[in-house]
Amino acid sequence: MAYLVDTNLLLRSVEPHHPMYGNTVNAISILGGAGVELVITHQNLVEFWRSATRPVERNGLGFTLPQAEAELQRLETLFPVLPHLDNIL
Repeated sequence: MAYLVDTNLLLRSVEPHHPMYGNTVNAISILGGAGVELVITHQNLVEFWRSATRPVERNGLGFTLPQAEAELQRLETLFPVLPHLDNIL
């Protein structure tokens, strides 16, 4: 069974000074080490991009576009990205 990683966990995992950074990275590591399949979606990537590139004073991470792109590429190597399904209903 696969488990979807929440975007908030992705965001916390790139903020070493955030109070939840250690717990987040630990949880992902423990689950991955236990053989649990953790996956993300295109929606996670869009949400990550929006929050990562938003200025810090507007509750974002203040990443530059190249920084955000590098993190997206890293996330896509760490977690399988589920295929996007159009018109599923």
